[in-house]
Amino acid sequence: MGLLLYLLPELGACSPWTLLGTASGTAGWKRSPEGTWDAGDGDPFPALRLVVITVLWALILSVLFSKASTERGALLDLQDGLSANASKQTAVLGILEEEVRACNSCCLRTQAQLQTVSKELTEARSKLLQQESALKELSERVTQNLAEAGRDRENIRTELFRALEQARLGNSSCKECPESWLPFQGSCYFFSTLRATWVEAQQHCERSGAHLVIVGGLEEQGFLSRNTRGRGYWLGLRAVRKVRRIQGYQWVDGVALSFSHWNRGEPNDSMGREDCIMMLRTGMWNDAPCDNENDNWICEKRLSC
Repeated sequence: MGLLLYLLPELGACSPWTLLGTASGTAGWKRSPEGTWDAGDGDPFPALRLVVITVLWALILSVLFSKASTERGALLDLQDGLSANASKQTAVLGILEEEVRACNSCCLRTQAQLQTVSKELTEARSKLLQQESALKELSERVTQNLAEAGRDRENIRTELFRALEQARLGNSSCKECPESWLPFQGSCYFFSTLRATWVEAQQHCERSGAHLVIVGGLEEQGFLSRNTRGRGYWLGLRAVRKVRRIQGYQWVDGVALSFSHWNRGEPNDSMGREDCIMMLRTGMWNDAPCDNENDNWICEKRLSC
């Protein structure tokens, strides 16, 4: 190989055909006068030169072949590596595709479940609205029935008082309401011009054989509203408390509240001490402290017969 590297610069100066031509020796042969050929001044070793050139070419071709073989092996190795890597990538891609299919399947199941839940919620909401409407209608009927029951109770109570008075007096003639008292549906009403606390107002009514007014229905409420004269009046209604919490409202005769005519936002039990009920100048009801001395009062008693 060292010899080859030494001779390569020399060989690069001439082509193979030039070398072959020189090796044939024809350039140094001359014809003698006798008609024969002799070497003359040419190369005395043409065969040796040809052998050397042949060997050199064989070495060159061998080196080129070896280099080509090495590169081919490297290319084959690279091809094998790329093939193996491609196989791995194909396997990974297959796994990823399988996972994607699984995810898609899971998403489809989840979507189906969500649609089912949404449908159930829609149906439940529809049923709830129907129940709410039915409950509202029932509440309105109950309120109406309670109002009617309140009016019936007032009528019964009026007739009962009349019967008791008739039995006590032993006659059938009914007396008129006292002076300054207004009659309405068998009862007499007194609208005070003085002011007092709720307890004091009830005591005033009891001294007159009456009690603070009990409002039994819308008609009676209308009668009272028409006669307020721009003042506020105590009603015969108080809160029922248990452990400082209002459990309901009760009239002075012990009957629980059924008909009501509350002002907007009432009763609110401000500061936890508004136990007594009064009627505003507008006719609407409001809860207030029982020791409030700024209100008038309305007394009610049945007609005496």
